[in-house]
Amino acid sequence: MPFTLLDTCEFREEIRKSRFITLAAPISSAAEAMSFIEQHSDLAATHNCWAWKLGAQYRSNDDGEPGGTAGRPILAAIEAQDCDQVVVLVIRWYGGIQLGTGGLARAYGGGANKCLQQAEKRLLVS
Repeated sequence: MPFTLLDTCEFREEIRKSRFITLAAPISSAAEAMSFIEQHSDLAATHNCWAWKLGAQYRSNDDGEPGGTAGRPILAAIEAQDCDQVVVLVIRWYGGIQLGTGGLARAYGGGANKCLQQAEKRLLVS
């Protein structure tokens, strides 16, 4: 059975001098997901990568990171946590040390996983 979040949650970590802030929130429409991303993105950050899932609809964005290293791992984290009606935004400030494609995927997917794990959830009953 899928879960959604009760409220917005946040997870912060530093990986090899890059700062990552992950924000996750419940959504009820694609427009609400995009509005959350727009409101919470930090234009001063290096990257604002995101994914959302709403039933059979889903989207993700790498925001300039190498293809498939940010948006898809975030979406995979949403699915791994059995979440639905959720948006996740990961904001990164580059710290000067390259993480490589595997490191990026682990950083973005890992941050999303940790954020969703600690979030208060409720069961979605259809």
